[in-house]
Order: sequence, then structure tokens, then C-alpha cells
Amino acid sequence: MTTVRKSLGFVFLERYLLLALNLLSFTLLARLLTPEEIGLYSVSMALISICQVIRDFGLVSYLIQRKTLERDDIAVAFGLSLLLGGGLFLVVGLGAPLVGQFYRQEALTDIVHIIALNFLIMPFSSIIIAVMRREMQFNVLMRINIAAGVGSTSITLGLAWAGMGSWSLAWGEVVSNLVILAGALMAGGRHYLQRPHLRNWRAVVSFGGPVTMANIVTAVSMDINSLVVGKVLNFTQVAVASRAQGLMNLFHRDIMGTIRTVAYPAFARLHREGHALEHQHTSSLSAVLGVAWPFYGFVALFSLEVLHLMFGPQWDAAAQLVPWFCLAGAFSALNSLIPTLMLAAGHSRLVSMADLIIQPIKALALIAAVYFYRDLISYAIVFAIIAALAVPYFYAFKQACLPTNFAALVKAVMQNSALAGLSLGPAAAISWSVRPAEGLLPYPLFFACVAVTTASWLLLLWFLKHTLFDELVILVGNKFPSLALTKATRP
Repeated sequence: MTTVRKSLGFVFLERYLLLALNLLSFTLLARLLTPEEIGLYSVSMALISICQVIRDFGLVSYLIQRKTLERDDIAVAFGLSLLLGGGLFLVVGLGAPLVGQFYRQEALTDIVHIIALNFLIMPFSSIIIAVMRREMQFNVLMRINIAAGVGSTSITLGLAWAGMGSWSLAWGEVVSNLVILAGALMAGGRHYLQRPHLRNWRAVVSFGGPVTMANIVTAVSMDINSLVVGKVLNFTQVAVASRAQGLMNLFHRDIMGTIRTVAYPAFARLHREGHALEHQHTSSLSAVLGVAWPFYGFVALFSLEVLHLMFGPQWDAAAQLVPWFCLAGAFSALNSLIPTLMLAAGHSRLVSMADLIIQPIKALALIAAVYFYRDLISYAIVFAIIAALAVPYFYAFKQACLPTNFAALVKAVMQNSALAGLSLGPAAAISWSVRPAEGLLPYPLFFACVAVTTASWLLLLWFLKHTLFDELVILVGNKFPSLALTKATRP
């Protein structure tokens, strides 16, 4: 557990610093770029992300979950990575003009050409990063990723200030991957790169094939708003939906991505050592819910204020969408660790099957909502409904290979429901009683609500004997021994 805690500490420090950089970047770019320029980039990245799933081909997961990692395992993964990266660079480069013609936006062609350069860079860095993650070298990865974030943010803001529009975001993405590669090599990663070959490729394909098929469908489903909204409505609406969903993704993608980065190798190690995983899953899930539900509740209550602070008043149209996306995020938190747990235990085919069934249904439902209703609120409502239905669905798949302790699960859900409801109560009362007719709370009152919610949350962690309180005690005890609390001080 000490190794996991240290790894989480490094990854969360990295994530907080990167979030700060991203918030600064988002705040400035929302004022330097038009919604249409941001929408163009969002559509380009949605298209590229599908190809990125193919390029990864489950190679990172394959290297992390292997019980024993041999030089040949790395060599064949590297060989496949180079083959897929080079092939996709050519395919995307040749297909870029067709993308511009389909959306009737020639600017998309240039943006896709720029982003496609990443396919030549990532085959090298992804293999090194995978081995470092397997070995839990998160202190090294933290430094690499922070350097990449600083480089990407600097280039993006500089080019946007110079009037480069959507190109600034595309070049920022390329610079980020170049810095990651340089940092990985400087940190000794070149020793992880074995001479590539394709012998024994069937073992990698048998693992990565099903995962890749599922991930392609998942990527399409996740990016369907950018692809369909851009075609059916317009690129400004793409940006509005992206901003609203982006507030949900501050936790759903950024924080949960951080947690899964550590959880996957940690679960895999426990599985290799023969430990039962259910207790660790329930404990980890309770910690996730303890942060996720208060976060989503607060953002839903104060969506207009958060949008104003982060992006400015030109994004007010996104405020009505935010509560629905936050509701979806709250539901998704319940099953957020299940695919990670199942992959770590070697059940990649079940994970793939689960995604291959539900993701096309999700994509079709979202396409229908946009096409028939022609508005974003219908899209957001359908998004939340599907997230709710996905909870029992994924637990049914988990039950097939890793039986759930439902008594412990219900206890965690009840405890975190009380934590979220009671910690948000004072801020909700302030908002509902004093919110002016124009809908925007004065900033002093808003920050008072932030402070009250944070204080209530911390007090309730102690009162409810939440697992997060124990982790905070350990953290405080390690850093400040004289201030450490003990469990005996709680009721």
C-alpha cells in the first residue's frame, strides 16, 4: 500500500499542476480563439482519437499486465507500434482532404495534417511510458508530463496570441508528445526500447485485438458529440457542448484518468501476487465517490459561475447542459473502476464484449437525439440516461468473473450519498435563497459557498469515518507528524 500511496501522491501532484496549466490555458484560449476555431479543433481531435486507439492496439495494457515481462515482449510490442504508427500517419495524411470536404471546411485538412505527426512520435514514447508505469516509476513520469504540459501550453498560447487560430492547439499537441519522448529518453528510457521485431505477434494481437475493437467503439461513442454536432448543427455548437462536457471531464477524464493510471498496475500486481481484488475495489470506489459526488453536485449547482470564471460570459449557453453532464458523471463514477479491475485480472475479452455491446447503443441514441431534436439539451439528457443504465450493465459483467460484495457496495453508496448531500446542503441553501434574477451569484458569495462546502466535506469525512479520512490522516502524519490525528479521536 505504501508504494500505491506514493504513486498516487506523485500522480495527483502531476495532475493538479497539469490541471492548473490546463485551466490557465482554457481561460486564456476561450478569449483568444473563437468558438468556431475551438470547434474545428474538437472535430479534428475526435477523428484522430479513433485512429489513436488503433495505434495503441492495447500494447500499453499488454505490457503492464504481463506476469513476467521479457525483452521479446517489449520488442514485439515496439515493432507493432512502429508499424501501426507509420501506417496511420500515411492513412490520415491521405484522408485529411476528404475530412475537409465532408465538413466543407478546408481548415480541417491542415489541422488533421498537423495532428497526424503524432503518429510518428508516439510509437517510441508509448512503449517507454508503459514499462515505466508497470514499474510504478510515477515520480519520473510526473516530471516528464509536467514538462510536456508547460511546453504544450506555452506553444499553444503563443501561437494563439499570434493569430494562428486552431493551428495553435494542433501544434501544442505535437509539442507535448515531442517533450514526452525527449523526457522519456533522458530518463533512461532508451534502455527499454529493444530492437523491434514481429515474432510472437499473435500473443499481442490475441490480447490487443478485442481490446482495440472495444476501444474504437468507445472512442466513437465518446466523441460522437463533436462528429455529429459538427455535421448536423455547426462548429460553434460543438464548442458549447465541449465546454459543458469539459466541466464533467475535469473529474471523469482528468482525475479518474489519474486514478486509473495507478489503479491498473496496482490491481495487476495484486492479481499477480494472488490477492483477492474485491475489497480493494470497494475501498477504491468509496474513495472515488467521496470526491466525485460532491464535485459533480457543486458544479451542477454553480455551473454558470464556474463557466464565467473559467471561460467568460460568452459561454453562458453551456450552463443549461452542465447539470445533465454532471448527473451522467455521478452515475459513471459507480462503475468507473470496473473495466480497469477486469483488465488487471486478465479478463480483456469480457471488457471488450461489454463495450462492444453498450457503446454502439450509446452512439446511436446520441446521434438520434441530435438528428431528431436538433438541440444540445436533448443530447445532454440522453447522455445522462445512458450513464444511469450503464451502472447495472457493467456490474453484471463484473459479476461474471469477479463477484461483487453488494453489502459493502451498498454501504459505500449510502455513506457517500450522505457525504455529498450534507456537504452540499449549506451552499445549496445560500444559492437558492439569495441568487439574483439574472442567475449569477456575486463572486464573494460564490467563494463563500466554495469555502463552506470544503469545510463541511472535511468535517463529514471525519464524522462518517470515511476511508478518505484515514488516507488524509496518513498523509498528514507522514508530512507533519506533530499534527497527525488518530482514529481514536473520531466518534
